[in-house]
Amino acid sequence: MKDYLAGEASWRTAQEQAPPLGVKLLLLNPGGTCVIGTWGDWALAWAPLPKVPDHIKKLLLGNSV
Repeated sequence: MKDYLAGEASWRTAQEQAPPLGVKLLLLNPGGTCVIGTWGDWALAWAPLPKVPDHIKKLLLGNSV
């Protein structure tokens, strides 16, 4: 059994690609934990949040698909 599932997303360092400022991102902290927040110098890497497709948005709103 795997203890995680990795997909197509990949981490980026600020040196590889400047993170967008003032928006929510996935951030990798020095302990190796992923958190959601805005970029800070404490973060080791960043990734964009996954897109939410329309059929999932409908589920979130309580509508049937």
